[in-house]
Amino acid sequence: MVGSLLAKTYPDADEWRELVEKFTPSAVAHKLLLAHVPFVWKDEPLKFALFRRTVADAFGVQPTDVFVVGSAMAGRSLKGPEIDHVYSDGSDIDTLIVSENLFTSYVMKSLEWLRDVTKPTFNGSKSVSPSLLPEQVKNVGWFSQAACRGIWRPDSLPKNAPARQEFFGRFSEVSLKTLGLQLSDDTVAKVNGRVARSFHDAVEDLAGSILRLRNEFRGEQDDAEPPELPPSKDGALPPSAPTKS
Repeated sequence: MVGSLLAKTYPDADEWRELVEKFTPSAVAHKLLLAHVPFVWKDEPLKFALFRRTVADAFGVQPTDVFVVGSAMAGRSLKGPEIDHVYSDGSDIDTLIVSENLFTSYVMKSLEWLRDVTKPTFNGSKSVSPSLLPEQVKNVGWFSQAACRGIWRPDSLPKNAPARQEFFGRFSEVSLKTLGLQLSDDTVAKVNGRVARSFHDAVEDLAGSILRLRNEFRGEQDDAEPPELPPSKDGALPPSAPTKS
């Protein structure tokens, strides 16, 4: 039955190919966010509750505002060419925090970096705008593109941006505490994340990833969808995102 496919907790690769064709990206996004315990803690749901409390305490939000997405939730990579790759010790725990206050706070802190790199100098009475480096232009684009969708992504900023350093610094502490929540030696303690302005924005952001997945299965490229940022590999201070060709 079609309905039972959407209700299946951890679809395999072939079921994912069928799932994204039969249901809207939004329906699949709701499934991932609300339907079940993440794969990484599938046999010990209490550890998911403890993880949410740990993240909530670190960022001053409620545990119900904390979600896990990506391969740690689904049990496999949600990128078309890698759909057969199951969750492993090479994967991070990708965390999504839904909080308008936290979103606003980090956007404002990010604007401080933007102010610093775009601050004009004065030659007498004449204002001179600075010339931005290509990497800075790229960061501005990534940051503004995500923020306009109601998502704050620390990896959209350069590694020396204070907002990014603060956010990943908190997640470094969460990663250390998460060591005690692991199921076994083959589960990871690296935790990365982003902040959504609202649950609606979180669903729309995840639905965009599901749409990309469907297009990848079809061998299509949707130019209307913004490119996904390269994933961070270090919970503390990931390297600057590489140039996408």
